[in-house]
Amino acid sequence: MANKVNHGKEAVVLRKFGINETYQLAMYLLDQYRSTVLSCRYVVPPRLVAESRTQMEKVIKVAVVDTIMRHPMMQVGMIDGTSKTPSWIQLPSLDLAQHIKWIYLGGEDHDDFEQTIQETFRIQLDERFPDLETWAKQPGWKITIIRQGDAPILEVLIAFNHPQFDGAGAKIWHEDFLEILDTATAENGAYKRSGLDGDILRLPEAPPMLPIPIESLKSLPLDPKYFAKSLWEEFRPQFLNRLSRDVSQAAWCPIRTSPYKTQFRAFFMDDGSLSAILGSICADEIQALCRQNKTTITGLLQGLSLIAFSLRLNSTAAPAFQSSTIMDHRRNLPAAPPDAPWGSSNKAVGNYVTQLPHRFETELVARIRCKLPATCNSDEGINLSAELQRELWAVSAQNRLEIVRKVEAGLRNDIVGLFQYVTDWQKTMSNMAKKTRQFSWLVTNVGVLNGSTSEPDDQKWSIDRAQFGLSAEIPAAAIEISPVSVAGRGMCVSADWPDNAVDVTFGERIMADLERWLVQLASQR
Repeated sequence: MANKVNHGKEAVVLRKFGINETYQLAMYLLDQYRSTVLSCRYVVPPRLVAESRTQMEKVIKVAVVDTIMRHPMMQVGMIDGTSKTPSWIQLPSLDLAQHIKWIYLGGEDHDDFEQTIQETFRIQLDERFPDLETWAKQPGWKITIIRQGDAPILEVLIAFNHPQFDGAGAKIWHEDFLEILDTATAENGAYKRSGLDGDILRLPEAPPMLPIPIESLKSLPLDPKYFAKSLWEEFRPQFLNRLSRDVSQAAWCPIRTSPYKTQFRAFFMDDGSLSAILGSICADEIQALCRQNKTTITGLLQGLSLIAFSLRLNSTAAPAFQSSTIMDHRRNLPAAPPDAPWGSSNKAVGNYVTQLPHRFETELVARIRCKLPATCNSDEGINLSAELQRELWAVSAQNRLEIVRKVEAGLRNDIVGLFQYVTDWQKTMSNMAKKTRQFSWLVTNVGVLNGSTSEPDDQKWSIDRAQFGLSAEIPAAAIEISPVSVAGRGMCVSADWPDNAVDVTFGERIMADLERWLVQLASQR
């Protein structure tokens, strides 16, 4: 039941933070994480290209308003952020001038457009949201639209504080935003919405229905063996850690808490670039190659990363590895309430991700290293031999199998089940930063974004490409790999790492390896 609290004017407490929200807020407060960004390239219908700047801004603003009303997590503020039990509160209104920003570029130089996008993307990854006092008055998300002249394209970036929602939630937002743009109609030549007066959006007086935290929707069963093993790893005496160090942990990359700076790199595999290099090959055919080898793009990137890290680190620094895959559990949720404005459970903008760890033991890593060339030009890299490709597909298929088993197991023995026993997240995350880093890399794939709401129609909006990125997560994986695809339009693979812990040249070489090998695999089709 909603409770009244005194915070200036009366504020309605909607619910306490869930486990994921509290854990992510603790990272933010400790400056272990800052922001996440999902950017999409929108193609403007010809009927709107010539619209005035003012009219185009109205079209976009009204569509944003409709997404806000569909997804209540975009409507709420927060109180008691530094306590052990922060809460979401109802807001009476939003000042959209604080959440929507336009960047206009003159001229026709497409390079300027691309450079502005990448620069804006990188800046927003490391930007902090307003202070905690402001969080009680506005949500932790912002939208930036970049346009050059009267070009028929817009770049739309949504940057968000992870407690508000996750990367899959941002993907849902873009898909709903696209749908709303396509169905919006002008009334008497003007785009209007009730409750919208200039930049001030008056929110409904009735408390919004928030998506329920994952732990309140599903049980989180822990088998005794899993629970005991997790407790032992967490609390075993330090001298035992020194005597029996787990060589698969990322000791090669010590955790450093400051100074905070994200290094971010990305490459695209779209129809145009792939055709220029590979003839008629397109990203969809990589998917077909994955299917032939019983894996997925996520599994393939895990396998390619294993080879890249084995190549770039020697056996003394890293005899074995651990990595993780970020899992979206919306598929495991019960049906959404009939009156939920977002519709089905898989369309909830909230926090429903956990992680699945993977281990690559010493014997496997040694076998892969034996099949690498004796010498390697660090700048040019290597191609994958037939022997390495056999190892790649075996590892990738095993990774996919682990993911399938996790999907089938649902939330049994999931790390979020352990999280429910944490009573002080800031202390826990502060202590984690003092330990040996566990993961050398992780893969977080928000999946395939639907870039069209209908059959090809040049009078409809569409999405031509997407780019997803995380700010550096200080105690998490050394390098975080974030692919995102647009159906029929190709894929972007990005990576981030903490500048204070990972050498820039090392990170760039890992990314160059991934790009080179994806191109090589595509060329073999």
